[in-house]
Amino acid sequence: MKRPSAGFTLIELVIVILIGSILTSIALSSFQNVQTRFAVRGAKQMYMTLHQRARSKAVEMGETVLLLVYVPGDSAVIFSQSEGITDITRFDDQLGVDLRTQGNFSYMMCMTPRGYSDYSCGSYSSWGMTQTFADTMRLEFWLGADSTSVLVLPMGQLIG
Repeated sequence: MKRPSAGFTLIELVIVILIGSILTSIALSSFQNVQTRFAVRGAKQMYMTLHQRARSKAVEMGETVLLLVYVPGDSAVIFSQSEGITDITRFDDQLGVDLRTQGNFSYMMCMTPRGYSDYSCGSYSSWGMTQTFADTMRLEFWLGADSTSVLVLPMGQLIG
């Protein structure tokens, strides 16, 4: 008498492993896309927080505070004359995100003690710093094919 064979054949196991690997690769690529989107959105939120921190610091200290955005270095800095550099954010190092502007130039915003931006920068103009702007500017955050942006208005408002 022959016993019936129990278990799976080699071909059945190979097919199951092949289907499993295809589903895993689809899930991993979706996960990477989600990670990229979160990194880009996180960079935008980080900039908006830094912008608000510069404004709050200017009002709190009663002096003009400078927000420098260095696009080629993918970084932003808060600077005041009394405290010097207080906050540095490096978007490329921390999130892997590139900063871009139209024309790819760096800029600075001077937050006044009244809570708005003065693009003439008052006392900072004597330091030889330039690249302020008097028009609406778009700051973009890029990682791979994903991007998001924020509009920076001349008085310091953000639309994003």
